[in-house]
Amino acid sequence: MKLIIMYSLKVSFFIPFLLFYNLLIAQNYQAINGSSYAGSLGTGNNPASIVSTPFAWDITPLAVQIKQSTNAFFIKNYSFFSSPKNADVSIQNGSKKRFFFSNQNIHLLNTRINLNSNAAIAFGANIRNYVYILNSKSDWQDTVLELADFMKNNINNLPLSGESVGSTWAEFYGTYAQKIFDDGYRTLNAGVTIKLNRALAGAYVNTSEVNYTQLAGVNNDRYSLTSGSLQYGYSSNLDLIDNNKSFADNRKAFLQNANYTVTADVGFEYLLLSSEDEEAASDDIYDTKIGVSILDLGSNKYQYGSRSRQVAGTGKDISNSVLENKFTPLRTLDNFNDSLATISNSITIPSGDFYIYEPTRLVLNVDKHVSQSLFVNAELTVPVISLSSQNTLFIKDMNLLALTPRWETKSLGGYFPVLVNAKGQIWIGGAFKAGPVLMGVHNLSNLFSKNKSQNGGVYLAFTIRPGEKYDRAGHYPKNKLTRKERRSLSCPVL
Repeated sequence: MKLIIMYSLKVSFFIPFLLFYNLLIAQNYQAINGSSYAGSLGTGNNPASIVSTPFAWDITPLAVQIKQSTNAFFIKNYSFFSSPKNADVSIQNGSKKRFFFSNQNIHLLNTRINLNSNAAIAFGANIRNYVYILNSKSDWQDTVLELADFMKNNINNLPLSGESVGSTWAEFYGTYAQKIFDDGYRTLNAGVTIKLNRALAGAYVNTSEVNYTQLAGVNNDRYSLTSGSLQYGYSSNLDLIDNNKSFADNRKAFLQNANYTVTADVGFEYLLLSSEDEEAASDDIYDTKIGVSILDLGSNKYQYGSRSRQVAGTGKDISNSVLENKFTPLRTLDNFNDSLATISNSITIPSGDFYIYEPTRLVLNVDKHVSQSLFVNAELTVPVISLSSQNTLFIKDMNLLALTPRWETKSLGGYFPVLVNAKGQIWIGGAFKAGPVLMGVHNLSNLFSKNKSQNGGVYLAFTIRPGEKYDRAGHYPKNKLTRKERRSLSCPVL
């Protein structure tokens, strides 16, 4: 790319995209959040949720989820029901703040087992990827090819800035959940998940205080860069990828240089049981369920790659024509670094490690049993890590609010989540469950509209559950008091 200012702003798009599309080996199954039938998949939303379920065990051998949100570009001529060969990507013209959020995950052999009627465990492996990109207000036009035109359009948007963080990791987790209070009317469960993470790849870009002035000229098309800073880093194992080596050799070198860290989730679940007095009434028949969880406590550790840089200040007489000459053509990151050194006051190579915190967040979930198989779930997600130091690197979750009415039995289900994400976009999603298969879309417009697939995503899960003969109620009959018996042991109300 030949335009240094456009490059320094848009590089925050390209590095995470390269990170994702080169590493995706191919946590948000919104429809089943709060459901007693979520099983092992519920661990990612609240570790305490694995206790009060109708099955003695379940196994999810594979689940995949993809989700993205942006106002930076359109994907035209494509929907989930059309051929991708005619798809076209174009930027969204205009002057505004732009964003891009994306997360993907793969669940492998996620397993949940009831130890008894009061405790359960879960374990498995996941691969997760998050990317977020934010830019200050700027004017983008798909017809602008010259740096002078870009600078002219953005003279009133100074200073320009942008930031981006991307992180990919594998996690091996174990969950323990326990019923800690039960009087036949109310139940309180608590759970904790400990995760051993392997940081596969990470990258960040931060551009700030980019200013320039207009110089006198015949056509008023000369500008001079006056200030700016640029920092970018990536994990060193990306340096080890060699096109001359085999895939097996590259994979071995790549994984040998991936660091380990430990992260955690904690959660509580409070159930107001139904008013049924039948002796056989199940604990899974509740009136209201309230879940509180803190997810993704911790960070992933990466070592700086050799081409990472930190740049402060600009040299003298750095005009738009100088920038175009120095940065055209631009074929490699080494070329970019060499050119960058000639226009900056200070450029350094960072060393050691950098940490990217996971999207730590507080999740509040309320599930209301309306009648028989009809439920309504409401969920609020509050980011916690964003309250930390300004210099902390972290990734962001796009969730904010969700309201999900659902009709659900043990083997069938229909779900219609209404989502409001962190950028105010409103999506109406849909999902269905049939036996072991759960399939859903975050935004139903992805199915039919041919210019909205950039916002939304899909999820698919296969979950194996026992038959009626081995459900939870029949699996632990000897050490379990009925609800009526537990209530008879409660202190009388005076």
